[in-house]
Amino acid sequence: MNCRECGQDNPDDARYCQHCGSRMDAGEARSVPQEEVGASGPPEDRNAYGGFWVRAGAYLLDAVIIGVPQVLAQLVISPETMVPREPGDPMPPAELAWFLVNVVVGWLYWAGMHSSQYQATLGKLVFGLRVVDYHGERISFMRATGRHFATILSAIILMIGYIMVAFTRRRQALHDLIAQTVVVRKEWLR
Repeated sequence: MNCRECGQDNPDDARYCQHCGSRMDAGEARSVPQEEVGASGPPEDRNAYGGFWVRAGAYLLDAVIIGVPQVLAQLVISPETMVPREPGDPMPPAELAWFLVNVVVGWLYWAGMHSSQYQATLGKLVFGLRVVDYHGERISFMRATGRHFATILSAIILMIGYIMVAFTRRRQALHDLIAQTVVVRKEWLR
């Protein structure tokens, strides 16, 4: 049977083209992850990647999962740091300490979960997303750390780094491009 996409001959019972990875059945043509056909690299089909809105939903869920316990802990341990300051007043040491604790907890959560066996935060797991490198493999804690702190760049340029997800071929945000990662839908992994 010849592939509709590349024209190469394949066995009659092939579900995917052995040369380009396209579906061989009469259904919708789409590429499969290159790992399944023996080549390296991310899939070419945009549907394989997590889009802007699903990633935004996952992020909001993660913000609740991590934010609520952080705020509750701060309210219980040092409620005086939750009182608004007058503009121009210096930040008290206790407030600075909580800021640093929150930064470290956020870093350990996002980088730790993305580099874990789950390859995703709890929010991404709920939405069926995984963070992988360009070969579909789990990323290291160091790469996940770089990706996490690169989100600062995505945010400070008027959130354009996040909006890029809607316009890039592999639906990558600026921090994905910097860390050389992609956010894929779970069904596209082995």
